[in-house]
Amino acid sequence: MTNAQMTIEKQNNSSGLKRRGFTLIEILIVVVILGVLAALVIPGVVGAMSDANTSAASARASQITTMVTRLNQFKPGGATITLTNAQSYSTTDLNALVTAKYCSAEDLANQADATKGWTWNSATSKFTPTP
Repeated sequence: MTNAQMTIEKQNNSSGLKRRGFTLIEILIVVVILGVLAALVIPGVVGAMSDANTSAASARASQITTMVTRLNQFKPGGATITLTNAQSYSTTDLNALVTAKYCSAEDLANQADATKGWTWNSATSKFTPTP
């Protein structure tokens, strides 16, 4: 090694310690940046999930409308479901669809709110998720 290289090396290691890893401040800055990004992203994801559940419930309502129409049209085993305007129907009320093997009991769940059922609207001739 030349004298110039040794002088530069001594200046780089003047404290006698080699720098390894990150400082606490650098790590805290990264954690804060990640926290801010998460705070920006999470509400959007939650909103998208809620919208997806609402869309799934509307699609399921259309399927239930079709199944009830077919059940009442073909009356397998004499089963029918009497539809009354603005009445809320629970999974138990629609159990004839499961008995006729049109669907499973899980298919009758309201994705928007599992504790609620379906409401029949005679004006549109469709089920909608009970709000």
